[in-house]
Amino acid sequence: MTDSRNALVTGGTRGLGLAVGRMLAERGWRTTVLGLDPGRLEKVRAMAAAEGLDLRAVRADVTSEESVREVFAELTEDQPLHLCVNNAGRNLSRLLLRKPRDESAAELLTHPLDDWEKTLRLCLTGVFLVGREAAASMVRHQVAGAIVNVSSGLAAGAYGQSAYTAAKAGVEALTRTWSYELGPYGIRVAAVAPGVMDGEALREKSTAFPRHAHYMDGLKRFVPLGRWGAEEEIADAVCFAAENPYVTGSVIRVDGGGPPGWVP
Repeated sequence: MTDSRNALVTGGTRGLGLAVGRMLAERGWRTTVLGLDPGRLEKVRAMAAAEGLDLRAVRADVTSEESVREVFAELTEDQPLHLCVNNAGRNLSRLLLRKPRDESAAELLTHPLDDWEKTLRLCLTGVFLVGREAAASMVRHQVAGAIVNVSSGLAAGAYGQSAYTAAKAGVEALTRTWSYELGPYGIRVAAVAPGVMDGEALREKSTAFPRHAHYMDGLKRFVPLGRWGAEEEIADAVCFAAENPYVTGSVIRVDGGGPPGWVP
């Protein structure tokens, strides 16, 4: 790997995205991570400076076509992009239908359309917008690059996850479709589908909601390896997909063997 190879990671200021950005920088990639929160962007910049990493943090909204185009115009004006990692996403868990806590209430509670649209906008449309610009940049610069999309072990369906699973199934379909379309340009497209990660997001939610922590502890028994994955383990799979020249159209599942998505 040479210092001239440039990588972009969305959702890169925390969790898996930050682990990926950091690992790529440590492996010699000139890496830019995208995020929205000014405080987290500044923390990444400070970390990169303290550790001597070639890692930039830039503000961008991946759900906005204008924002995505602006950041690509800035980042790829003078230098080509060799790798794009689509990681930005958020899971808003909602049941399609549920009974109200007040048993005397007649109306069922239904999945809010706003939550559906927000989830798909970030987890699927954002992948489309960023992937489209990344592919166009690589073709313009005649770069045989790679796009790696982060899917989920729940892409086949999961209890209480209508929007998230639909979005991630779409990400895997985009991955295969783009591998066919972009292969003639020498551009590889792959996906990594993590299971549950023992990271900041899980710890924050488990601390805030003890009932959720109890549920997750019970769910862990369905994982053959008996533990959740480390963010660095998933990041290593992303780097493998990015750097192996014969990986395309594949979804690499890194989930410890489970758990199944149907467990309520």
